[in-house]
Parts: sequence; C-alpha cells; structure tokens
Amino acid sequence: MNCEEITSLMDVYVDGELDPITSQKIEQHLRDCGKCEQAYEAHTALTHAISRSVPYYKAPIELRQRVHASLRDEVDDKPTRTVPRGSQLLVTRKQPEPRAVLFGMPWNWLGLAAAVILAAIIFSSSLPRLRQPTSDQFLATQLIASHVRSLMADHLTDVASSDQHTVKPWLDAKLDFAAPVVDLSGEGFPLIGGRLDYLDNHPVAALIYQRRKHFINLFAWPASPGASKAQKTMSRQGYHLLHWVDSDFNYWAVSDVSDGELQTFKRSFQQQIAPH
Repeated sequence: MNCEEITSLMDVYVDGELDPITSQKIEQHLRDCGKCEQAYEAHTALTHAISRSVPYYKAPIELRQRVHASLRDEVDDKPTRTVPRGSQLLVTRKQPEPRAVLFGMPWNWLGLAAAVILAAIIFSSSLPRLRQPTSDQFLATQLIASHVRSLMADHLTDVASSDQHTVKPWLDAKLDFAAPVVDLSGEGFPLIGGRLDYLDNHPVAALIYQRRKHFINLFAWPASPGASKAQKTMSRQGYHLLHWVDSDFNYWAVSDVSDGELQTFKRSFQQQIAPH
C-alpha cells in the first residue's frame, strides 16, 4: 500500500472497520513509514479528543417503562379474526413477517415509530436540564482539532519562514489586524512560519514554533474590550493549552510539550513583544 491509499483508509482503520488482511497491510506500512505513522497518531488523538469532549446523555430510566407500555398497548389493540365453525379456507400460507424483539416483546414498524417519537419527546423535554459545555471547552476542542489537523494534513504553514519580517507582512496582508510575530530561536523556540485559520467564528493568525521535535501552534486575534486577562491552562488528550490576553490580543498556545515548557514559551514571547 502507498501513502495515498493509507490516507483514504485512515478513518475506517481507526474505527476498526477493516478486514484483518487489510488492517495487517496498513500496520506494516505504518511501521515502515514515519510520516503515515505520525498522521495515524494525530488522527487517533483527534478522534479521542472529539469523542471525549462531546457530551453523552443517558436516557432516563422511565423511557424503558414507557416504551414497554406503548408496545404492549399497540399489541393489545390489534383486532383478532374469528372463523365460523365448519368453514374451510383455501388460502396460501404466507411467510411470517420478520419482527424485531425489544425487552422480550414482538413489535412491528408502527410500534417502532411510536417508540422513536416517544423517545424524542422525552429527550426534548429534558434537554434544558442537560449540562452544556462552556464556551472555553468548545473553543479548546476547536483549538486541539486545528492543531492536530495541521500536523495530519502536513499543512503547518501557509508561509514557511523563520524570518519574522517575511511572516508578518504576509499575515498582515491577509487579515484586518496586525498580529505580533517574533522569532524565538535564541530561547529555543524557532519560528517555522504562519498560516490563516478560523476559530470562534472569526479569522485568526496561527504562528508555528518548534521545540525540538514538537510543534507549538500560537493562535492570535484581537481581544474584546473588557476581556478578562486571567491566564487559563487546560490539558486534554496529551495536549496542553495556555491562554492569555494582553491589551491588544487574545493568545492560545497549543502543543504536546510539557506545561512548563509552554509557560516558558509564553514568557519568552511576551518579553519579545513588550518593546513593540
């Protein structure tokens, strides 16, 4: 298998939907191809991040009882046909219609429709009481997805350069704001480049820095008036997120480096933009 075939089968492979022979071929390719192995690890991390971030709600116990009752009523309401004694029926025997079984009771499509409608009504009535994810949690999911997607698609940058005087003019021409861009090679975080991204319903600047074999995505966009300047940290699925706000911009740094290194990166970045 080549890399293009592996990419096309990545989703079904991660979901465990391939036959054993095809899965074995993919596993052999992943052992031999570091690029595809990195894409697989990033894809798996993204899948886990999304599955664990999306809320899961268990139906209330009353649902089983009500579905059970509705099915019993539907079966009991069926009319029964009586045949006069002594009469003969010349009919062709029909094959029994397939029936599903739920909770030990037979039911047909009418019962299924009734159960689905009943479940929808119960769920919609309880929806306002369900806990919704916070805006920060939702944004964190977007940030991790964007970071992982940039690694999977080999699209870290739109403009690849370690020269801040090349990256900044390119971003300034694409955005309606001028995000600060600095090179932190002296502090161990060399600038790799920049790209455009879209988060929280608006375009943002994404600056990419490197820490040994790891990458840091730094997302920046203008801060809202009166925005809280309290620093926030999060950790999800092996990724660390660091958020801070200065007088002009929102910043979110995302990476799989340690939290301590991400804090060091933030301090280095702030020291470089302070004179500007």
